Amino acid sequence: MLLLGVITALFACTKEVTLDLGEVPEKLVIEGNLQVIDGSLPEVQRLKLSLLGDFFKNEEPSPATGAEVWVEDELGNRYTYTETPGGIYECNTLTALTSDNYDLHIIWQAQEYLASEVMSPVSEIEGIYQIFEEESLFEDGGIKVAIDFTDPEGQENYYYWETWIDGEQFMLPDPGNNQSLIASDEFFDGNQIVGYLPNSESVVTPGQEVLIRQIGISKNAFDYYFLLFDQTGRTGQLVDTPPAPVRGNIRNLSDPENHPLGYFSVNQVSEKRIVITEN
Repeated sequence: MLLLGVITALFACTKEVTLDLGEVPEKLVIEGNLQVIDGSLPEVQRLKLSLLGDFFKNEEPSPATGAEVWVEDELGNRYTYTETPGGIYECNTLTALTSDNYDLHIIWQAQEYLASEVMSPVSEIEGIYQIFEEESLFEDGGIKVAIDFTDPEGQENYYYWETWIDGEQFMLPDPGNNQSLIASDEFFDGNQIVGYLPNSESVVTPGQEVLIRQIGISKNAFDYYFLLFDQTGRTGQLVDTPPAPVRGNIRNLSDPENHPLGYFSVNQVSEKRIVITEN
């Protein structure tokens, strides 16, 4: 009798509820880094500033224009970025990295942003080659690209790998990528790594050109990417707004509660290419 009364009360109180979530403020997204690639600095350094809108409205990011952007090293040298279309900011005066510590400064809409990062070294990719893997319960079979490298002994190193196929970056974000796209050398310090698959989900075909980029990252960047890949694996894509936005190393000095998205890194990079042939 008591149960019947509870059920009757629940149905009697049922009504449509509309939640007023209010306006979700746009988030400034900062994408950029300083990279030394195989010992050389690119002629142009680029940063991208965009605005991530309301997640619930599924809005596409729009360019963040009119910003003042510069990078400063620990010696006080300042390198100014010039705005180009699409929220891209470029610098062609940074021809060499003169220190290990760099600060990124951004002033946008009367708010000041700051990120600080230390140069992260990386070991060289010693070999790149194709292998064939049979299909399994967890992964597709086919031709994949493997690399060899040697981790420096006695150093704390963190790695991030990018796979580019015919000029386009390949990445399927999911929680499993935490183990293949980024890594700590905690369990292989000083060892030679043979046949490593930077992205085990990447299946290629004959004629395609594959570029593998092995990037040294800091401990903070490793933690950031680990959480980011885990959350984007659950939401769908890297451009989605994570359910709980992952905090990077960029601070809003003017309004700490309105923090931006993104991570500014300073990296050494080793690259190698291969053209896939018939297996």
